[in-house]
Amino acid sequence: MCPSKKPSILDVNVPSITIPSLRNSTTLTRTVTNVGGDTKSIYKAAIESPRGIIVCVNPEVLVYDTATKKISYRVTVSTTYQVNTVFFFGSLTWTNGIHAVHIVYLGERQQDDPKFVIDSHHEMLAKTVGSKEEASKLMVYNYKHGFSGFAAKLTEPQAQKLSEIPGVVRVIPNSIFSLQTTRSWDFLGLSADSPNNLLYNSKLGEGSIIGLLDTGIWPESESFSDEGLGPVPSSWKGTCESGDRFNATVHCNRKIIGARWFVDGLLAEYGKGFNMSGNIEFFSPRDADGHGTHTSSTAAGAFVKNVNYKGLGNGVARGGAPLTRLAIYKVCWNVEGGQCAAADILKAFDEAIHDGVDVISVSIASEIPLLPEVDQHNAIATGAFHAVAKGIPVVCAAGNDGPTSQTVQNTAPWILTVAASSTDRAFPTPITLGNNKTLTGQSTYTGKTIDFTGIVYLELDEHYAASAEGKNEALLLNATLVAGKVVLVFPSSPLRVSLTQVKAAGAAGVLLARNPAYAFAHCIDDFACIEVSPEVASRILLYARSTRFPVVKVLPSSTFDSKLVSPKVAIFSARGPNSIAHEILKPDIAAPGVNILAATSPISPFSFNGFDVLSGTSMSTPHVSGIVALLKLAHPDWSPAAIKSALVTTAWKNGRSGSPISAQGSPIKLADPFDFGGGIVNPNEAAYPGLVYDMTTDDYIHYLCAMNYNNYMISGLVGKQTMCPSETPSILDVNVPSITISSLMNSTIVLTRTVTNVGYPKSIYKAVIEPPVGIVVSVKPEVLVFDPATKKISYRVAVSTTHQVNTGYYFGSLTWTDGIHAVRIPLSVHIVYLGERKHDDPKLVIDSHHEMLAKTVGSKEEASKLMVHNYKHGFSGFAAKLTESQAQKLSETHGVVRVIPNSIFSLQTTRSWDFLGLSADSPNNLLYNSKLGEGSIIGLLDTGIWPESEAFNDEGLGPVPSSWKGTCESGDRFNATVHCNRKIIGARWFIDGLLAEYGKGFNMSGRIEFFSPRDVDGHGTHTSSTAGGAFVKNVNYQGVGNGVARGGAPLARLAMYKVCWNIAEGGHCAAADILKAFDEAIHDGVHVISISMGSKIPLLPEVDQHNAIATGSFHAVAKGIPVVCAAGNDGPTSQTVMNTAPWILTVAASSTDRAFPTPITLGNNKTLTVNILSHVGKLSTPNPVYASTHCIDDFACIEVSPEVASQILLYARSTRYIYTHNVSYLFSSSSLGLPSLGSFIYCHCFRIGIHRFPVVKVLPSSTFDSKLVSPKVAIFSSRGPNSIAHEILKPDIAAPGVNILAATSPISPFSFNGFDVLSGTSMATPHVSGIVALLKLAHPDWSPAAIKSALVTTAWKNGPSGSPISAQGSPIKLADPFDFGGGIVNPNEAADPGLVYDMTTDDYIHYLCAMNYNNYTISGLVGKQTMCPSETPSVLDVNVPSITISSLMNSTIVLTRTVTNVGYPKSVYKAVIEPPVGIIVSVKPEALVFDTATKKMSYRVAVSTTHQVNTGYYFGSLTWTDGIHHVRIPLSVRTKKTYADN
Repeated sequence: MCPSKKPSILDVNVPSITIPSLRNSTTLTRTVTNVGGDTKSIYKAAIESPRGIIVCVNPEVLVYDTATKKISYRVTVSTTYQVNTVFFFGSLTWTNGIHAVHIVYLGERQQDDPKFVIDSHHEMLAKTVGSKEEASKLMVYNYKHGFSGFAAKLTEPQAQKLSEIPGVVRVIPNSIFSLQTTRSWDFLGLSADSPNNLLYNSKLGEGSIIGLLDTGIWPESESFSDEGLGPVPSSWKGTCESGDRFNATVHCNRKIIGARWFVDGLLAEYGKGFNMSGNIEFFSPRDADGHGTHTSSTAAGAFVKNVNYKGLGNGVARGGAPLTRLAIYKVCWNVEGGQCAAADILKAFDEAIHDGVDVISVSIASEIPLLPEVDQHNAIATGAFHAVAKGIPVVCAAGNDGPTSQTVQNTAPWILTVAASSTDRAFPTPITLGNNKTLTGQSTYTGKTIDFTGIVYLELDEHYAASAEGKNEALLLNATLVAGKVVLVFPSSPLRVSLTQVKAAGAAGVLLARNPAYAFAHCIDDFACIEVSPEVASRILLYARSTRFPVVKVLPSSTFDSKLVSPKVAIFSARGPNSIAHEILKPDIAAPGVNILAATSPISPFSFNGFDVLSGTSMSTPHVSGIVALLKLAHPDWSPAAIKSALVTTAWKNGRSGSPISAQGSPIKLADPFDFGGGIVNPNEAAYPGLVYDMTTDDYIHYLCAMNYNNYMISGLVGKQTMCPSETPSILDVNVPSITISSLMNSTIVLTRTVTNVGYPKSIYKAVIEPPVGIVVSVKPEVLVFDPATKKISYRVAVSTTHQVNTGYYFGSLTWTDGIHAVRIPLSVHIVYLGERKHDDPKLVIDSHHEMLAKTVGSKEEASKLMVHNYKHGFSGFAAKLTESQAQKLSETHGVVRVIPNSIFSLQTTRSWDFLGLSADSPNNLLYNSKLGEGSIIGLLDTGIWPESEAFNDEGLGPVPSSWKGTCESGDRFNATVHCNRKIIGARWFIDGLLAEYGKGFNMSGRIEFFSPRDVDGHGTHTSSTAGGAFVKNVNYQGVGNGVARGGAPLARLAMYKVCWNIAEGGHCAAADILKAFDEAIHDGVHVISISMGSKIPLLPEVDQHNAIATGSFHAVAKGIPVVCAAGNDGPTSQTVMNTAPWILTVAASSTDRAFPTPITLGNNKTLTVNILSHVGKLSTPNPVYASTHCIDDFACIEVSPEVASQILLYARSTRYIYTHNVSYLFSSSSLGLPSLGSFIYCHCFRIGIHRFPVVKVLPSSTFDSKLVSPKVAIFSSRGPNSIAHEILKPDIAAPGVNILAATSPISPFSFNGFDVLSGTSMATPHVSGIVALLKLAHPDWSPAAIKSALVTTAWKNGPSGSPISAQGSPIKLADPFDFGGGIVNPNEAADPGLVYDMTTDDYIHYLCAMNYNNYTISGLVGKQTMCPSETPSVLDVNVPSITISSLMNSTIVLTRTVTNVGYPKSVYKAVIEPPVGIIVSVKPEALVFDTATKKMSYRVAVSTTHQVNTGYYFGSLTWTDGIHHVRIPLSVRTKKTYADN
């Protein structure tokens, strides 16, 4: 009889748990009986939860004894999913530690005979377990071919005993290393275990043929077994070709159905006997390099069991479409790093199209600058066009030149271009320091644990060598210092070179601070090469420098697969926008391309048993190729464009946890369409996209005509006579699944798209718009109604902007949804607000100006009288004499961007001070309230001063302040009596420290220098005049502009401390001299110290005696003297900011509201405009990390952006001949008007056609000062976070540092009448120093910390127009606190901040103790005996005017700040919180009530996270406001759920 209450089928005691319908929480029961040999046993539960499922077991431990043989346990299962899903799989294991499989890895085989290898394994195991018989029972596998090792069932003590035997590299518990070689496919949802996905719905790719253009194939690899495959598809028309070590009959099979090789094009280029330089190569389809084998097996490799890499993991390897056939077209050869001739590529395309492939995969790219699609040399674009026209999708790599913007390659709209991402996997490698702190690196190191051994980082004298090798390479020359130790490397050479050098010196291992320019490399012969982030490297170095005998322990890597590991766009993956046509979004999609394990050539140097781990967009491309093969089988009627659309519109924008995907770079940022197109490929969703954006050959011709290619060239590409319409079509109407507007001006842009319904015949889709910031987007119609008769519908999108300034790109999306499908395309919009000309003919431009003015003033005659200037070249506009009412009337005229009073456009050489609100013409600002700096003394540590400069005249100055105790010192060409005055009241020089370092007779290498305070270089003169220079009339630079030059505090006195000397490139400044200068400056009575210098990365800790700036600054600040320092010029790389001590005021560099438009007119009458100060040749494109040089002798050297350079090159290449005397060298820069360190030349001289010649016209620059020009953080300005202590925000503030005109040494090579234009944080620093001098006069009782707080909390976050400030870089982005701290300095607001975050020496000691510096070193810095509390204080409680949390985990962090009221005595301030994305912030109390008795109040901030994965930093703010003051501090928070993903 069944019980009345129906029992649960889930409680049937079967050895499995299957829940077909999980809604809420379900609890079930199982009972287990102990039948082991040991009656007394303890079993623990180990759970591997299915994805998105929460599993709990009670009890978690089962304890058996002689009386207890049966125990029941309960399993509770719940779900995080909110929708129906397919089955997900996991496991529940009870283990007593006995029956656990371990892999015993022994490294390379010591015997060639496999039998000897097996016997040695059994012998080793027998010694451990007691007998050969027991060893045979416990043995699971022998690894005897590619390497030596075995798998056996072991107890933990047995495993431990085995690990201690000489010759055992490592003993690996089998369960920990669940490395699935097919992890990328599981990550993408194409698991071979699931019966309900695209893989199985497409029958694993059976019947499809993928053609690969690559380096060939290694046919013997198991990945290319044809076991289980049927006959070759009847559509196949290709062949196999024999050659060196490749027999077509033997090596082709039902898997590799075609193999051809093409080398004639390369031979024609190099000659028949080109030099292989010792490289192995085969004149056949056989692959020597391994690249083609890897891509082929990734796309369509067969199932291969028991694959691992150096014993790390064991699993089944396969391709995305494992039953798909392969056709190999070898076009790349192992010559000079891999060469592929255009002729060979094109021939391969031709043959592949003929042969009947279904997909073409090309993991090849060209170089920047790109060839236009119509160029015959662009073999990939040309071949791909013909393939796509035949219905064959072509999948290409985006390139590996990331993270620099505009580096994406293979940009033709008919190509599917693939970026690279990581997956949800990490390879954490624990690193334990001698202070018991454990940090995490990343590697695939599988060797033995490196037990505590010494750690070495060599510090050399600054003058050691000027060579590029740098410190670490020199260290390796001293083997006695390195042998047996772990070396910390900050590489200055490519990764593999550094590893070779370190290993050659006998090191035990290397910890490599990852240089963003280099990708991950293999470890050499199980040598421990562990990558660590710059942050981790700095923490290791900080520890090493703080102890006499630093030691480190390195454990082998483990594998960590989890939704806590969020996928990221790889740092090397090339970025958009598309340099040929911004309007065509590239890349299209991203796919796994980091640490991909697949087959390779066994002769490849890093092959392991025929497999290798590689990274690159070459690896992501075959992932998409495999998916495309599956999609073509599922939808044979879809065009290549439809397939691309399906992939783009359904891609993942978030990781598995729901958190947004990031893009690796410097810094890490949220990924945008220029990083990953539509997102990371989502194959299962792509099979059912709902709608697609389809395209045919006519659409591609529309694109080519829109690009203004001529009919002849388009016909050449298309292969038939083609005529473009007389009116050029809009490129914005090309039907790609994205909208990218590169130049949105003041008018509304309307564009069209057409969608095709491939889902339910009767469907209704509604538009959902996520507009980019400041962009207005509307769609008509807003609803699309499909039925069986209506399969295609067009819609229009209208786009306009609310921005009033030029911006970078902003991103959003447009999605059509029917409630089931969400068809999303990216929106990318760039604002160009300076008016472009509407006519190419300048006469038409002038006529339009006169006509517009005549309508306003009544007649053409009156218009002619009132007209002053016509702007007709770079942009359109005019200057005229107008009444206010006429100006108002004109401003309302259609097409007028803005009517600007002329006073805005007067070029002032002191523009930076006017920009900051400290105009000398205003009677109501900080400058005048502080009496222009009268009474203040600014001390500068620099290169000296040129005293004869008019900037240092003492006219109108009173006596020297009575507080001054300093002196002037004479020397070479400097007479203290003559050259010091009431302006320069002090001048000293310090060189003994440098002489002690170099010896008395150091070589000047032909350089001029004076042993005196006199300045040769000009740097010190420039900074001094910027900070406190007197008024100088009629100053200009090479005739550009004329005005009054002055410093920020023009009546302040100057004290120069010369510590930097012109003995080498960039100058040298000895620590001993700097410290002496600080000592004298403090004694002399300066009020502010300004230091435009810094150290090098990695930084010295503040307590290090070599850190003279931090040490000297500490003592100055303790005496109430603010110290202002440069942030450094190593931007835009993150963690490069210098001078990071919390008592220093650290200054970044920004531009101002000034532009220098320079018109460039091409022979096709297109005028392009660049914003750069040009001295009226050379069109130039410097490397984006450098900035512009001075022009020499009025030679026209004009920097253009890569975008403009590409347009010029596109024009030049679209004519017939290019000669270097027609279009000169092109230098491109992603930043304009910055200081240059050098440049490189793109010189392309080749024949394109016949008859015509490209020409160019360059006009002189003009000056444009307006709130329409938004300030930006300069590209060179060093960025945070602070590498010593993330929690202390650096830089603190930004100030003008781009194109600053100030006095210089007249013997400086670019001096013009004693003045020069320079850029750098060296120029930004004296701006702030001058402001600090004014603030100290206004508030003599304020401490240095109070002054810093006032500057930080009142700084500008937006430009004059109200638009957010951007940070120049690659790409340009919105500025965040790591770019500019609190913002751009706002001196007038800083004079009345309301509240300040004050600090004393005790606060700085709190910081030093929180940093775990020991009492001895702290006492050495502070100058008195100091004892830290027994419980280490929190660095988060240091009272800085910012909150930076570098590791927010699961718990809530609570921190404290204290504010001091310096405003109205009776005030009430309320908290306003702008939390960072995904961060919860609360403040207690929420209101602060001050009165005459209460001047200080503390508050607490609680911070927690909703993120489920590790993230980069997100930014927000906390503001206290009384309705008048807005005391804002930045919030910067990074979530760290696990350290596995550092």
